[in-house]
Amino acid sequence: MISVEEAQERVLAEIAVLGTEQVAFTDALGRVLREDIVANSDIPQADNTAMDGYAVRADDIANPPARLKVIEDLPAGSVATKKVEAGTAIRIMTGALIPDGADTVAHVEITDAGSDFVTVKQSLKRGVNLRKRGEDMRAGDVVLSAGTFVGAAEIGVLASVQKSVVRVARKPEIAIISTGDEIVDVDQPRPLGKVVNSNSYSLAALARETGALPRMIGIVPDTREATIAAIESALESDFIISSGGVSVGAYDFVKDALDALGAQTKFWQIAMKPGKPVVLSRVRDRVYFGLPGNPVSCMVSFLLFIAPALRKATGQKSGILPPTVKTRLMGPLKSRGDRRNYLRVRVVAREGELVAYPMTAQGSGVSTSMVHANGFAIVDTGITNVNAGETIATVLVATPFSE
Repeated sequence: MISVEEAQERVLAEIAVLGTEQVAFTDALGRVLREDIVANSDIPQADNTAMDGYAVRADDIANPPARLKVIEDLPAGSVATKKVEAGTAIRIMTGALIPDGADTVAHVEITDAGSDFVTVKQSLKRGVNLRKRGEDMRAGDVVLSAGTFVGAAEIGVLASVQKSVVRVARKPEIAIISTGDEIVDVDQPRPLGKVVNSNSYSLAALARETGALPRMIGIVPDTREATIAAIESALESDFIISSGGVSVGAYDFVKDALDALGAQTKFWQIAMKPGKPVVLSRVRDRVYFGLPGNPVSCMVSFLLFIAPALRKATGQKSGILPPTVKTRLMGPLKSRGDRRNYLRVRVVAREGELVAYPMTAQGSGVSTSMVHANGFAIVDTGITNVNAGETIATVLVATPFSE
């Protein structure tokens, strides 16, 4: 068995960056940029006001109260036709360009809000309430780098620089195979002893959340021939994931199928729980992940190994591995201590710290333990108990909840 860290290194070493496509910038949300985005002009284009108020000369309001003649109204998007001279002011709205002659904006709250004349009741230093030209972006600056994950803020920047079409990473396609004679699909009868094929659907959902396109191959019977045929049919996709059939049981045929296809297996087992029997292979230039059949083991393995692989494949430059933070336990944790244990917790931001509530059940077959979990508390080898109140390393797989 190899460590989780070594497994992650080996996975990422196998991943090549995929190709690109061009999309409308509004469709780039959740994608990864594959070009640098350059500002086409200074933003703001010129000095403008950060507040509603009056454009004045700081010298004119140095000894308040100061009464000034209002010579013009200036809404945002307009350019002043007059110059601010001694004893005058221009009423100005947020975002409007600063008129010639003015060097300060007296916000309306320190005035009597007059229309013909205005009284400014407080002095201000020169430059107060001004946004300077180019303080957001300078023409020619790289404002978003290739490899950036596009969120809402990035969409706003793309709009600001009028980048209506952008080059992003192609979405990776993942073929998903579920193995086992005991499995039935969601719309089939479930005789006693059979298991519903939940893994394929949770894996497909995880793939979509990570920006990939899932392709459901379906349920494969427990035979060597059927497993070989399923893997061969999946080779059209960029990545292949199977769940089940990777342990050492009499009906686990994944290893035989991979050997028959000439696969190069990079590792077979990881010193972790849940998720010990995880396989990484390369089959005819395709990366193959064999995951355990237990639903929790399957999802934990995806989040720790496959999601980082997909992020690298799309060219993402940072945040490839899920972050590990310190949390304070709000309940005790138990482990056998035979290998590192990733226990499901609900991480909550509370009063300036992250606290972790353990899920009630931690079995690898308890799929409901993943429903409210957004982190995995790490209990290392040799540790059997962690008490409530102790601090523990926790892998975040979703944003902490607020309380």
